[in-house]
Amino acid sequence: QQAKEELAEQLRVEGRLRHLLFEKGKPLEEAIIEALRKLGFTAEPFKDGGSEFDVVFESPEGRLIGEAEGKDNKAVNVDKLRQLQMNIHEDLLRDSVEVPAKPVLFGNAHRLSPLDQRADPFTEKCVTAAQTMNTALVSTPDLFLAVQSHVECQRADFAAACRLAILSSVGRVTFPVPSPEVEQRTESDVNDA
Repeated sequence: QQAKEELAEQLRVEGRLRHLLFEKGKPLEEAIIEALRKLGFTAEPFKDGGSEFDVVFESPEGRLIGEAEGKDNKAVNVDKLRQLQMNIHEDLLRDSVEVPAKPVLFGNAHRLSPLDQRADPFTEKCVTAAQTMNTALVSTPDLFLAVQSHVECQRADFAAACRLAILSSVGRVTFPVPSPEVEQRTESDVNDA
């Protein structure tokens, strides 16, 4: 019975990643945190006094603050970027923070539409503003596909490439595609040939 309960909990956690495709609000935020952890980030929501951030996440490559937005039938607009910039400044005012975190806006736009029929996830104004604010724009369905690829290949270099894609992007993040593993040939394989 205990093993069954543990498997049911594991299935529930794994299924939560689908919220990257269809949710908004807290379920979307929780799925983003889970996805970032799978890619090797430490990720937590942050609440301290008057400050509350959807997610603060970091890895050896850098520290980031993210804001999540789900839209039923339209693209994510520039409003959330203003809130994200305020969060970056609030975070920097804390004594323990020396360097501004990289801002990341996670968007699940047109979430009620089938995936293959969704339009651009961010408005043109949002994309333009992100360029001037050094902000990465992550479409959560793209994050879902990146995490799904990582779960299948389980390669540390791929996870690191995904983390770097978020950290180094300004504007829409394009995640890497895992390359097929090249089989390592041993000396005996060469001698047998």
